[in-house]
Amino acid sequence: MSFVRTSTGGNESVHKFVEALRADFKTLSLETKKKYPLIKESCEEAITKLGAASNNQQTSVYYTVNQILYPLVQGCETKDLKIIKYCLGMMQRLITQQVVDQKGARYITDALWMLMENNIEEVKVLQTVTLLLTTNTVVNGETLAKSLVLCFRLHYTKNSTIVNTAGATIRQLVSLVFERVYLEKDSVATVQQVGNQNANKDNISLDGDNGTGGNAQMQTFASDAFFLFQDLVQLVNADQPYWLIGMTEMTRTFGLELLEAILTNFSAVFHENNDFRLLLKERVCALVIKLFSPNVKHRQVPAPSNGNTAVPNDKPYFPISMRLLRLVAILIQKYHTILVTECEIFLSLIIKFLDPDKPHWQRALALEVIHKLATKPNLIAFFCKSYDLKNHATNIVHDMISALGTYVRYSLINAAALQSGQPPAGNQNNSTATHSTNIQGGFMFRGVYLSLVATFPPGVAKAVYLELLDKLEAPNIPDSYGVSVAYAILLDITRSIGGVIQRIPEIQQPTHNCAIITEEEHKPLCLQLINSSWAGLLSAFVPLIDASIDEATTDNILKAMQNYAALCGMLDLLGPRDAFIMAICRASFPPHYAAAIFANNLHIEADLRGHARSNSQDLNNQFMNTCNEGDFRQQIVAVGTPLPSASLPHSIMQAPVMLTTKNLQCMRAILFLARSNGSILGTSWHIVLQTLQHLVWILGLKPSTGGSLQAFPKPAVEANVGIQTAVMADLPVLSQMLSQLFESSQYLDDVALHHLIDALCKLSHEAMELAYANREPSLFAVAKLLETGLVNMPRIEVVWRPLTNHLLEVCQHRHIRMREWGVEAITYLVKSALQFKHNVPLKENMELQTMLLSPLSELSTVMHADVRQRQLDCVLQILNGAGEILSFGWPAIIEIIGAVNDHHGEPLIRTAFQCLQLVITDFLTVMPWRCLPLCINTAAKFGSQTQELNISLTAIGLMWNISDFFNQNQDKLMSAQVEDSVILPDFPGTVKMPQFDKLWMCLYAKLGELCVDLRPAVRKSAGQTLFSTISAHGSLLNPPTWQALVWQVLFPLLDNVRALSSSASNEKVDASGNILIHHSRNTAQKQWAETQVLTLSGVCRVFNTKRELLQMLGDFERAWSLILEFIQNAALSKNGEVSLAALKSLQEIMYHNADKAVTLTNEGITRIKDDEIWTIAWNIWINIGIESTKITTKNNDAQDEYYVPSQAFLTALIQIFPAIFQHIQQRFTLSDFEKFCIVLTNAVCIPVQTDAVPYIMSSVSDSLLTPLHDGILDSIDLIQKEATKHDSNLKHMIPVIFRQLLVFSKFACAPPAYGGIDHKYVKTANHYTNNATVEMVSMNFIPFGEKSISICVKLYQSTATEECVMKENILHEIIKALRIPLAMKYKCLSSSTWKLAISSLIAVLHTGLKVARAKPNYFTDMWDDLADTFDKFLFPASVCTIEDRGLEEIVLDETIDCQVIELLRDEVLPHAHEMPHQFIMQIVVLLNKGSIHSASDSNICYESDWKLREIFAKTCFETLLQFSLLDDNCNNNRNSLTSATATVAGVNAALNATVFTNISGGGGKDFAGRLAVTALLHRFQEVLKRFNDDERQSGKCPLPRFRLSEISFVLKAIATLVVSMKKAPPSKVNKPAWDQLIGLYPYLVDCTTTTSPEVSRSLREALLQYTDLLQPPKCLLNDAPISSKIQKATHSNGQE
Repeated sequence: MSFVRTSTGGNESVHKFVEALRADFKTLSLETKKKYPLIKESCEEAITKLGAASNNQQTSVYYTVNQILYPLVQGCETKDLKIIKYCLGMMQRLITQQVVDQKGARYITDALWMLMENNIEEVKVLQTVTLLLTTNTVVNGETLAKSLVLCFRLHYTKNSTIVNTAGATIRQLVSLVFERVYLEKDSVATVQQVGNQNANKDNISLDGDNGTGGNAQMQTFASDAFFLFQDLVQLVNADQPYWLIGMTEMTRTFGLELLEAILTNFSAVFHENNDFRLLLKERVCALVIKLFSPNVKHRQVPAPSNGNTAVPNDKPYFPISMRLLRLVAILIQKYHTILVTECEIFLSLIIKFLDPDKPHWQRALALEVIHKLATKPNLIAFFCKSYDLKNHATNIVHDMISALGTYVRYSLINAAALQSGQPPAGNQNNSTATHSTNIQGGFMFRGVYLSLVATFPPGVAKAVYLELLDKLEAPNIPDSYGVSVAYAILLDITRSIGGVIQRIPEIQQPTHNCAIITEEEHKPLCLQLINSSWAGLLSAFVPLIDASIDEATTDNILKAMQNYAALCGMLDLLGPRDAFIMAICRASFPPHYAAAIFANNLHIEADLRGHARSNSQDLNNQFMNTCNEGDFRQQIVAVGTPLPSASLPHSIMQAPVMLTTKNLQCMRAILFLARSNGSILGTSWHIVLQTLQHLVWILGLKPSTGGSLQAFPKPAVEANVGIQTAVMADLPVLSQMLSQLFESSQYLDDVALHHLIDALCKLSHEAMELAYANREPSLFAVAKLLETGLVNMPRIEVVWRPLTNHLLEVCQHRHIRMREWGVEAITYLVKSALQFKHNVPLKENMELQTMLLSPLSELSTVMHADVRQRQLDCVLQILNGAGEILSFGWPAIIEIIGAVNDHHGEPLIRTAFQCLQLVITDFLTVMPWRCLPLCINTAAKFGSQTQELNISLTAIGLMWNISDFFNQNQDKLMSAQVEDSVILPDFPGTVKMPQFDKLWMCLYAKLGELCVDLRPAVRKSAGQTLFSTISAHGSLLNPPTWQALVWQVLFPLLDNVRALSSSASNEKVDASGNILIHHSRNTAQKQWAETQVLTLSGVCRVFNTKRELLQMLGDFERAWSLILEFIQNAALSKNGEVSLAALKSLQEIMYHNADKAVTLTNEGITRIKDDEIWTIAWNIWINIGIESTKITTKNNDAQDEYYVPSQAFLTALIQIFPAIFQHIQQRFTLSDFEKFCIVLTNAVCIPVQTDAVPYIMSSVSDSLLTPLHDGILDSIDLIQKEATKHDSNLKHMIPVIFRQLLVFSKFACAPPAYGGIDHKYVKTANHYTNNATVEMVSMNFIPFGEKSISICVKLYQSTATEECVMKENILHEIIKALRIPLAMKYKCLSSSTWKLAISSLIAVLHTGLKVARAKPNYFTDMWDDLADTFDKFLFPASVCTIEDRGLEEIVLDETIDCQVIELLRDEVLPHAHEMPHQFIMQIVVLLNKGSIHSASDSNICYESDWKLREIFAKTCFETLLQFSLLDDNCNNNRNSLTSATATVAGVNAALNATVFTNISGGGGKDFAGRLAVTALLHRFQEVLKRFNDDERQSGKCPLPRFRLSEISFVLKAIATLVVSMKKAPPSKVNKPAWDQLIGLYPYLVDCTTTTSPEVSRSLREALLQYTDLLQPPKCLLNDAPISSKIQKATHSNGQE
């Protein structure tokens, strides 16, 4: 409790204090009473005064204090230690109780001074001084100065304790003096709180009445401080003090320390007080500069010098230099705002200290100072603003950083030089070793290891050598210390620059010494900072990175460089930015490789081309060259092949690239930089990406899906090549970092993103250039473009164009890997973009959709098939994955699909086609209307491609699907309105065709084009589809559209097919592979034939089904005649298939109309039109018939082949006729019929080819007729029926019909000849159409001829009495026609023919002879031919035997012959008088011949013939005899019989006379009868004679059976003749006849020798008939001799 406070109250405490004082004085008086009575007296006096003061309230102890001090001062003067100690103790108590005033303080000071001078109780003295000054503020002015001097004097005594105590006291008191200055200020809060233990003590205020003198007192505190500071400067400067009088000595080091302490702790005093400020500027700075001079001037000599205690003028002294630098550091840190110029000087000096020729310690100290400054961003900013930014100032920041760079490089090189020049055992190396025991990090250069001996937390400068205040000599500083500090400074400067640029607020920033930087100043300041610092920093960082050997150090440097580059980027300082990025990039590679890669980027380093750059380059090279192999190898973690690039020399290309851990660390740094600061990289993206590309290549990372990179380790080339396991594990991390880098591009702004993409494109261009040299390309850029695109999907429109435009270029590259990835990237991007959920849904965003699909479309311009394949695969995936959203993109998709053409190869076409199939099967419904024509065109394209037939066929199937779609969605499609009419083709000639119809027409037109494809299968399929579609959906078309369809699709189609067919080759098609081609399709011509068939029948079918519609359209006649022309053209084709099909079509058209004819003939106009139509049809039919069946004769020299129409063709042709005939029968003229007959005749003549043999059998009728013959006869029948109707207008045609039938009838015997080929019933090989050998068989004409005969007979039977029939001699012609088969008889091809002919003849004659008798004048020419016919039939040239036909047949044939004789007997002979005599004679001759036919030796070849004709001969004989030998006088009335008999007899006679006996003339019936008998007998005689002769000659061998039969018959005939002659009237048989008969007798007798029982029986009959001749008959008695002869002969014969 202080005395002052309790003096007014609390008497007790004052009393206690006073009592204590009195007790003390008593003790003192007792101590001094013997030796020092004066003191004793003084003590007692003091006790008395104290007592009085304590008793009197008004008198304060304070007033008595000066009296009570007196004994104490006296005590001090005694030099008695005990007393002095006691006195000092009491003084201290008084001081403590604050009862000492100024005067008292002076007393005490004087006493203490005396003790000091006498060197008594120095420590107590110092304590007392301290108490005196610190307890309150009463001491000032001179007293204060004296106290301080006292302390200084004690400081320089010999006793170290006293020296130290005095030093401490001085420091405390100096601080105290300056602290008092703060008391003049009201606000304590602003005072810097250093040494605040005093400032915080209770406020000292004196009694109120002293308040007025407060100001003066306060002012004294400031002046005390001022004088003290001024004198300190004086003393340091070795001048006399002005205020501290009595100073005897003062060391400079201590003075500098005190100055430093004051300046450190009381900067506010200087900042706020002008006088102080002046003092600082003028005195302190001058002092510092003066003291610096030895340091600045001194150059270190090679031998290291030891500092002496004396201070030589020319040599720096460590303690002073160190303290000076400390002082300078304070001045700069705390007073830069008021000492701008001075600081400039100081800084320049410090920078100079870093020169290589300065002592090592000096450089270390300078570094420590710089470090302190470097950690303060505000200082760096101030330096830059005050110096670098000013025109005429030193560029402090620039110089400082450049000096650091130089220092770093020098340190490394110097260390290496020492290592190589001196043995390793030396202080420096030892110190290095001692430092490096605990720290692993550091630098290695040329094999010299510089450990990191000092490490600092970021932003903290911790000086080591500046703190060595107790050292008088420069310490030994390790070599690596300087590098370690420099390295820390560089990091801190970089950090501080960042702080300035980014305006990071500083902690504990003093208010009075901060230069505020305004916004306007900030930008230029930042720019200047970078410009001043970048080159120096870079020149330091580059060698440090090269030399650093531990990851942490490298990492710190790289981080600093990254941050710095980012700052440059933020400020748009591209040069510095690029240089820093380039440096990191270079560090990622071995030096020689880096130099080669970045050879082209040297422009970035233009500013570094000075010594800095070259040194650094030198360092790089030296580093590589001088590292021990072992050291270096330990760091190699990956070996790979160099990435080919334009700048790499060949030597580097050959060697593998070895990467160290540090290289990979740099790579990570680049990745980190790019990821964190992508937005500021701008153009330097290129360097970054180029580096990454090289690293990725060397590490063997390859792109995978989506653009990320994956490790595909290469096989180890040698033991130490490849990638270490540790790095292998690291590769996925690197790959991921790479991917993250590009993923981070989504956070870049648009401009920065474009920079990135530009850089990737540039890189990719370079890769493309190299790939042209056929080197394996780097796909890094392409892969990363893809990755960038993918992560920027939300703003894809920003990057799409540049990205895809470049990728499209890549897709056109020659190198397949390049292309592969280009197209992979495009397709992947397109797919992803389409599936991405955009802000505006893609379905509604036309612009975006079009943009996204455009690169895919542009791929269509690329010629490479692999690219197109991927493009189409992508389309397929898009369709599968995102088809439903492609609202606006359909045209693009379809165009891509359709852009494929034939030269692209089958796989490509196949894929494209799959896409098209998908589109058409799944997406037609969602597609906009305008795409439908595109779809049709594209499908048609695939139909016409020639690579793969199946695709063409399926494409045509798709067109059918499209038609179905049109049909099912007709309402929707009809209602849809399309503004853009351009997409639909124009169909001229139709007015306002609805769009829906246009769609159909598109489809039909395209199918029509495919119908004339070069491949038969495609044509067939297209044709079928076209016609099926028309028939299925044609009803949807408007009627007028039908006109367009017919005239613009169908007729042109027919025309094209016709033209192409006619020009088609008929060479055999090479059946490639194992496919067998049927012979009917083995030439192009035959294949076209199929197409012709299909198209013609299709068009006709359409024509038929839409007949009514077409008839309403106006130009039906034109269409009708045109289509019939086409049919005619096809029907006349030399190809059987085509011609037949044409006829079938014709048939359809004709018969179609036949049904409808009734409905169409209602009106007159229609009828006229109808007539025209049918006239056209008839003309076409006739043309086809005549042309196709025309018989062509082959020229000997020409090589033209025959064309033989097939049976089916001819049949069809003929079968069409009835349909036409029913329409034209009213106008059917004779010339028409004649033409018709020509066609029929020619048709019949045409032979059948072997492949048409089935046609020989009819399927129509039960007869054996072929369908052709059936048809021909039916047609004739049709006309005949019309002609034979009651009031027919065709009656005049009946004769022509007969003639035609007769022409046909002749074919039964003689098949017609065709074109010089004779028909025989054998196969003949012949050339046919395409030189193919086809066999022709003559058709079985027999049934046809026979049927014709039958029809003819029937017709004749019904029309025999018609005038025209008689006039035209039809009966005669029939006979002539029948004569042919009858004459041939057994030579007939079939026995049925002559049998039919004879039965027909008999039938016709039954009718015709009656007519002929009635109207003889029409038949005059007929009789000869009739007789001839009988003759040729009954006595045919051909002979038939049992062996040929069998006995039964022969018997039947004989019966037929007999029927003819019966006809003559019944129909001719009885009416002989109504017929010409000549004819009757011929008949008799014939009968005559028949009766003796077998006896003719010329015709008997076989024994059987005898037997065969026996009955016939008998019949003839009987008939002959009936009409020859019977007596015509027996019956007087001349009935027909007798008349005929007479005629026959007459004829017989005449004939016999001429033929047998050659007797001309001869008259009368008798003579004729006689002649006939004579002839017979003569013949018999010949036979018998010959038989006898032969039998004799044959000896025992019997004659053939037929000879025996013959003789047997003759013998029977003789018997019959004898009987007949006996019955005949005498006039009929003359004597010579009897003579001849009897003359046969000897021959008969000769025959009796025969051994044949059969002959014997016949002989017996004959001989028995002679019985009556053995006596002469009554009428011949006058010839007895002869009769007797005969009788004798008979008799003898009987005896025999």
